Amino acid sequence: MLRCATLVRVSTQEQAGSDRAGLDRQRQAIARVVADKRYEVVSAIELIDVSGTSILHAPEVTHLIERIENREIDVLLASEMSRIIRPDDLSSFGFLETCRRHGVVVDLGGTVHDFDSPEGFLSGGILALLGGHERMQMLRRMMASKEAKRARGENPQSRITLPLGIDYDRAAAKYGYNERIISVIEAFRLVDEEGIRNLSEVGRRCGIHQCNVRNILRNEIYRGERVYSKFRDQSRKGIKATGRQGDRPKIARPPDRVIRVRVFTVEEQAVSDERFERVQQVLRGIRENHEVFVAERHEGNLLSGVGRCGFCAERLYAKRRTPRLANKSPTKGHYICRSAHESTKGKLGHGKCKQGWVRKEELDELTEAFITKFLADPGFVKAVLQQAREKQAGKVLRIDLGASVKDRLADIERRDKRVLEAMEEGLLSIAEAKQRRQRLADERAGLIKAQQVNREDQPEVRELEGIAGAVSKGLEGWPVEGTVKEKKAFLAKIFSEIYFQRGAITAFRLAPGLIGSASGAWSFAADMPVAIDPPVCLKVPEPEVEVPEGMKRCSRCREVKSVSDYYGKWAACKRCTNKASAARYRKKRAERG
Repeated sequence: MLRCATLVRVSTQEQAGSDRAGLDRQRQAIARVVADKRYEVVSAIELIDVSGTSILHAPEVTHLIERIENREIDVLLASEMSRIIRPDDLSSFGFLETCRRHGVVVDLGGTVHDFDSPEGFLSGGILALLGGHERMQMLRRMMASKEAKRARGENPQSRITLPLGIDYDRAAAKYGYNERIISVIEAFRLVDEEGIRNLSEVGRRCGIHQCNVRNILRNEIYRGERVYSKFRDQSRKGIKATGRQGDRPKIARPPDRVIRVRVFTVEEQAVSDERFERVQQVLRGIRENHEVFVAERHEGNLLSGVGRCGFCAERLYAKRRTPRLANKSPTKGHYICRSAHESTKGKLGHGKCKQGWVRKEELDELTEAFITKFLADPGFVKAVLQQAREKQAGKVLRIDLGASVKDRLADIERRDKRVLEAMEEGLLSIAEAKQRRQRLADERAGLIKAQQVNREDQPEVRELEGIAGAVSKGLEGWPVEGTVKEKKAFLAKIFSEIYFQRGAITAFRLAPGLIGSASGAWSFAADMPVAIDPPVCLKVPEPEVEVPEGMKRCSRCREVKSVSDYYGKWAACKRCTNKASAARYRKKRAERG
């Protein structure tokens, strides 16, 4: 009796109760095949709201693959191939490849397909492609139908997508209002007539969540027009952690695809055009004032998102300390390792990090200098990548394969011939002759392999030069006088990670888009950090000096002194501390006159 796993799947919750692709129809078809062929059902999987393109993300299918690899299943049973998979790219065939590799046949409503045989490979592959083709056609027709409805002023989506206070009569294909429209009208009135500029206060008075007030006040449907300026990006899947369907991200429509249609007459619109325009001017003023306020208080952090600790590889956080005295200028801030941040301190499990607090302006200056040097010198890029590759894969011994290659191969042939002659004359035993011939064969294979490595070296060199050229070409776009936001955007195009050890850059990881093909010889530069030896730094680091027990090095004069020469745990010695205190006292006396 063959062990069988059954699979029932529908793409959406609505399809679960339909007759055409519903669960009951699939269950009946599977039960009929199990009864006819007397399969032993060891696993029954039912997937709801899981697309055929993302079936591998479902935990039930992951567990099924583990059982297939453990040779616990002989047959995978489904009503049709589209229930198992609807491929939208070649990587989707990985599930069927797993079945073929472990000898699992696919039974589709009584028709068995063995992917390990030429006939089963052809028939099953064609059915899978047909399922993917059918899905693409259905998706294209569905999207075209929805776009046509939007252009006619109809609502092709569910009621949950409607704005607050708006209703839709699907039978009459007409928009209308519900009781919540009173809150929307009141929000416009408070901003326009009473002059309230605090949107949180507007939301509190109208019973609207403060996060939704701005979007409601900007929605043009309240002045009678429905505007579709964004759509879902169909090239990116929306998959939840459980493999169920999620929302695809929204992107802006091209100007020629923006839909603007009137759904309410001038007499029916909830807000007049004049009031709507006045509210938009208020919203623009609020945004401009907010941007000025944020720019004055917070300039941004250049390394947020890309900076990493060179000791423990954790993310670098930016900290801005508040001045203790009101008449002192605020500090520039510091970067600290995530392991030293108050939210994760002592929770990461790798002990105290050596990074400590590093001045923000120092690391920003180091980063800009490193980018300028890194981008401007293609030789520096090639040297660093070559060094990292040798450390990663081990140095490859390259033999000089000039004109002497044929001579060396001919010499190996002559030595092999002499070994055979010595064995025939009885001067060498058969075992010893075999050993000598094996050594000669290994030497011949090494020569041939080295020759192939050198021949393949030219494409790798060209690829390395292309990467170095792409990096150095990016120097033209570096915003030397730009804002921190502009510099961060540029930084993300070149690097995905930069590693810092105090005041030095020890490694980096290039952005995948800069490397190109993932199968290239230098793709590791985007897969793992590339070490820089020696590290890049602006200041020459002080040599490490071993401090005896009971002694400390002063942070100011750098002298090694006894712990009795310090005030408790202070980093500076008593003499330097007293000097600094006296200087501050004299400065205060001078300021007071």
